[in-house]
Formats: sequence, structure tokens, C-alpha cells
Amino acid sequence: MTTITRARLARPAAALASALVVATCGGGAPSPTAPATPPAPPTPPRVDTTTATTVVPGRSYFGRNDYVEYVAGDVPIVISAPHGGSLTPSEIPDRTYGTLVTDANTRELARDIVTAFQQRFPGRTPHVVIMHLRRTKVDANRDIVEGAQGDPEGRQAWQEFQDYIAAARRRVVDRFGAGFYVDLHGHGHDVQRLELGYLTDAVDLYRTDAQLDAAASFETTSSIRTLSERSPLTFSGLLRGATSLGTLYEQAGFPAVPSAQQPNPGWVDAARTERQPYFDGGYNTATHACRTGGALCGVQIEANFRGVRDTPANRARFAEATVAVLDRYFRAHLGIAVDGSRP
Repeated sequence: MTTITRARLARPAAALASALVVATCGGGAPSPTAPATPPAPPTPPRVDTTTATTVVPGRSYFGRNDYVEYVAGDVPIVISAPHGGSLTPSEIPDRTYGTLVTDANTRELARDIVTAFQQRFPGRTPHVVIMHLRRTKVDANRDIVEGAQGDPEGRQAWQEFQDYIAAARRRVVDRFGAGFYVDLHGHGHDVQRLELGYLTDAVDLYRTDAQLDAAASFETTSSIRTLSERSPLTFSGLLRGATSLGTLYEQAGFPAVPSAQQPNPGWVDAARTERQPYFDGGYNTATHACRTGGALCGVQIEANFRGVRDTPANRARFAEATVAVLDRYFRAHLGIAVDGSRP
């Protein structure tokens, strides 16, 4: 099993180190009342995480004050957990608008997936990026204006999170040619199932397969655009067909939408006047998956609480299933195993 070790990434307080890949836009003014950044403690020499030869798979690299963690990987999977953090430093003021709720146990779930991956593929690990700040301080799945709300330290943590994902994406594509990105979340909806967000609007999931396949715009605005364009399957087939991610999860015992079993979120009432709630994907999926091209496609997974996130045993069970499901998905649609090997 790969041992996860720690490496401190020293960063200036006023700005993000320019060597990292920048994949996001700026915005927002520094808060004039934000407290000054305390002197940084002595740290080892800075590790340039943009160079593949300088990172060790399985090692954790940290941004300023350990607010953001990057576990370097060596397989074509990138996982991010933006809303499971617990740190509430006084140097970062609370955000005053936007969603503030924590996605409970998603940070732990990301680590459980790493453990399950290492058990199935000894010595190998996915890339993982974790935001350790509570969402009241920074929302790493919104643009920088809403996510950091002008605070300098919050902006730096937000930027580090995005840069780590971008660097991991580049490593995956450079080494394997393609890969898959999972932005991991937790929802509080009544229906206990996985909500898989491909940036396809919830209303459009109620369309027929023929309707989804007739207009190219559904495919070209999705987070699996490149995968779909290269696939012999129709877009609807990749979205909710027999070998779709949702269907594979259903077969593994985890209800999911969209899938062959649940092609759309369904209705709250028998008269079909109100649709069930559903999250279709957010900022990270739109920014880092293949909606605008590129070889790293992806999905936002909104995991239900009961049966998935609620206990260590259920998290471990879901993590094991996720590794198996992704392996089947990779073999069916990317032509490689989830560890990057050829079948």
C-alpha cells in the first residue's frame, strides 16, 4: 500500500507562486480590514508541483497554513473534495453570502477512495485535492468572487485549490493521454441516491434519448463532451445507457441518477407538477472537465448521506464500489484500466 507522506509547499502570503498552472479567473478586491498574515514558520525548500519529476505519488503537499492538500497520484484519476473542510481560522472572515453548509464526511470519503484504490491496485494512487477550510471561509466550487469574497488569504487558498487540480489534470493527460475527474460532494435531498452531474440541466434529463441525441448542444455543453465525441455510443447512451457511470453504480448497489434505471430525477408528486431536486454540476466540473475540450472529462458526484457518507463502514463500502465502477467505466470508454494499464 502506498504510504501518504507530507511535504510542505511554502508560498508567499500576498500571491500564489507563479510556477503553478492557473486555470481560473481572478476577481474581487482584497478586504481592507483583513488581518495581516503572520510570519510563516521555517519550511523545507519549496516543491514545484508543476513538474512531474518533483512530486512523489502518495505524498501529500500542502499550501499555505495547510489549508489545501494535494495528494500526488500516478493513475488517470483526479478527485477533488471542496466542501468537507473544518478549519475556521480567524485570519479569514466568514463569507457573507452564498451557500455555507458543509458536505459532511466528503473529505473522509475522498481518503477512503484512495485507500480502496491502493488495496485494489497496490502501490498506485489517484490524484486528490482537498480543501480543509470550512465552507463558511472559502467555497472552492464557486468562482473566486463568491468563493473568497475579497479576502486575500481566502483568495490564495481558493487559487491553490484550483491550481492543484489543474496541475494534476496536466500530469494525467501528459502521461496517459486521457483521464477522468470526479468532484466529490454530498447532498441533503430526501431521495437517497447518487446525483451525477454532467452539466446537463436537470430539465433536459426529462427529454427522450432521441431528443438528447438530436441536438449537438447537449453533448457539447456536457462534462463528458470529448469522451462522447470519440465514443461509438450516442450521447444519451454514455449519459444513462447500459455502460454509463450511473448504471454501473446501480449494478454495484448504489442508486444513481441519471442511469438506465433512473433516467431523470423523477417527480415529487403523482400529478407530476414538481420535479425532484438534482444537482447537475458546478464551477469545478465546468472548469476542469472537458466541457470546452481537452482529454480529462468528468462528473460531479453528489453522494447521499444514508448508506454512503454516514458511517466509516458505509464509506469504505462505497469507496470499494467506486474503484470497481470506475475500472469498468474506463475499460468500456477509455480503452484502459483505471490504473492506466492496458486491458
